[in-house]
Amino acid sequence: MRINGIDLDPAKNPALIDTYTWDPSTAEALCEKLEPFLAECGLAVGTAQCANCLKAILKGSPASVNSLVLKKNAAYFIMNLDDGQKVIAIVSPRGVSTPIPPLATFVGGKAAIIALDTETVKWYVTDIAPQFAPRAFGSVPRLGIGARQTVTVWPGIIEGLKLVGGPAETIQNSAFRELAPKSIILAPPIGETAYLPGHGAVNIGHTGSSIEGFWLAGVVCHIENNCTEPYGADLDHIPVKSFDEAGLAHAKYLVDCGKYFTFFTVDVSALFDFTTDDLPRRYDAAVDAAVELYNHIRSLKNGEPFDFEFSLDEGPALTEPAELRYVLERLTQRGVSTAFVAPNVGFEKRVDYRMPDGLSGLEKRVRELSRIAAEYGALLDFHSGSDKSPETHHTIARACSGRLKLKVSGKLQLILAEVLADLDPQFFREWWDYTFESAKSEAESGNQVAAEYLALLDKRRTQEGDAFRPLPTDRFFTDFCFGIVGAKDDQGRFLFREKFYSLSPDVQAEYTKRVSKYIVRLAEDLQLKRR
Repeated sequence: MRINGIDLDPAKNPALIDTYTWDPSTAEALCEKLEPFLAECGLAVGTAQCANCLKAILKGSPASVNSLVLKKNAAYFIMNLDDGQKVIAIVSPRGVSTPIPPLATFVGGKAAIIALDTETVKWYVTDIAPQFAPRAFGSVPRLGIGARQTVTVWPGIIEGLKLVGGPAETIQNSAFRELAPKSIILAPPIGETAYLPGHGAVNIGHTGSSIEGFWLAGVVCHIENNCTEPYGADLDHIPVKSFDEAGLAHAKYLVDCGKYFTFFTVDVSALFDFTTDDLPRRYDAAVDAAVELYNHIRSLKNGEPFDFEFSLDEGPALTEPAELRYVLERLTQRGVSTAFVAPNVGFEKRVDYRMPDGLSGLEKRVRELSRIAAEYGALLDFHSGSDKSPETHHTIARACSGRLKLKVSGKLQLILAEVLADLDPQFFREWWDYTFESAKSEAESGNQVAAEYLALLDKRRTQEGDAFRPLPTDRFFTDFCFGIVGAKDDQGRFLFREKFYSLSPDVQAEYTKRVSKYIVRLAEDLQLKRR
C-alpha cells in the first residue's frame, strides 16, 4: 500500500500503522470465501457451548485459537487472512449484535466480521476478553522489558513471563527515541534527533514503530500467544524538552498517541538546572512539568488506573537522597501518585557498574534511596539495566529487599544479532557493515565514543589478521547497531526493516529460546521470579 507517497507492506512492517485491517474490501472478500467455516463455527456454538469443541474446529483454520472467547452464546476470535490482514470474527446462532459496525455479515447474520484496529482491540480486551488486557499494578516489583523487535521478540518475552510469573511491562519502548507518532514514522526523515546516552544522536523513532501501532501489535501478539499472565504497557521516557506551551504540547501529544498504555514514564531531565545547588531552583520546573503531564494523563484516562513514574536517571550526576526526597515530597504535595521513581545510581548503557565506590557503595546508596522512596509509596526503577552482571543485580535487589523494578531494552536486540551471527551470518554481516559505516560517520563528526570503539576494532583486526571476523560483541556494534531497523531513504522508505521481520523459522525459534532464557535469568538475579 502507499501512504504519503511511501510504498510499504504492512504485513512485513508490524507495529507501524494502527490497524491490521488496512484493506477492508479485500478483507471482506477473503472472509466471504470462509463463510462455510463460519457456519460450522456457528453450529458448534449453538449445539455445544464448548470452548474445546470449537477450538478443535478452529485448529488448522485461519483463526487464532488462543484468541477464542465464548460469551453469552457467542464466539469471538481473531482471524488471520491470506494477505496478512487480521479481523475479529463474531459468531452466534442467535444472530450477532455488536456495538461496532461490522465490515460484513455472513450466514444470515449469524456471523460478523469487524476490523481489527486500536479501537476494536481496546473494546475486545475491555468488554470481551479482559484476561488479555494490559493493566496497571501500582508499586509492585517487576521487570520492564523493552520490545524494539516487536512481534519477533514478544514470543520470547511472553514465554519468559510465563516461566517467571509476572507482572511485567512487556509492551515498552521510549516514546520518542524508539517510537514516534504515526505521522512521523510515515513520513520522510525529519531533521530532529534524540540523544541516546553513551551513544549520541539517533533518529526519532529509530525502531520504525509508531506509538499507536506498537500498542496494537503488542496486545494482539499477547492475545495470540495466549498470555494471561499479568502484563502492562509502558510509554517510556516521554520527553518534556521545555517548560513552555510548545514543550508541554508536544509531550501531551505523545501521551495522546499512547492513550491506551497503562504505564507512563516522564523524562523531564532537560528541565533540571544543575548550575545551582538550590533544590527548588534545580527541580521545580521539572516537577511542575511532571504535574502538568500527570494531570493530562489522568484526564485522558477518565478513571481508568495507570502507573506513573518520574525519571531522574538521565540527570548529569548521581541522585542524592535529599534530591530524591525533595522531588517526591513536591510531587506528593501536588497530588501526583508516583508508583516508581528512577534515580541516577551510576548505571550506564551496555556496561557493568564501574563507579569508584564499587558494589558496596552502590548497595549503601541504593538502600537509602529505596527507603526514602518507600516513605512515599514508591519503588525504585533502575534504567539501563541491560548488560549488568549478576553480582550487580544481586546488589540492588538486596539493597531494595527485592522491591524494585528494572528496565532492559537494548540487550534483547543484541541477542538477535548473536542469533544471526550463529545462524544467518550473511544477514549479520550486512547489519555489521551498515553499523560500521554509521559509527565511522559519527566518528568523523566528532563523536569520541565512536572513534574510541573503531580504534578498538582496528586493534583487533591487526592482531587477528586473516582470522578476523565480525562479532556481535564488537563495541562499536553494540553501541551503534540500533539505527538500522528504522533507517529510511530521503523519501521515507525503509531500507532494511522488512528484512528484520522476515526471519527464518530456525532463527525465530532460537531467538525466542534465548530471549526467554535471558528474561528468566534476569528475574532470578533480581529476586523477581515467582515460580
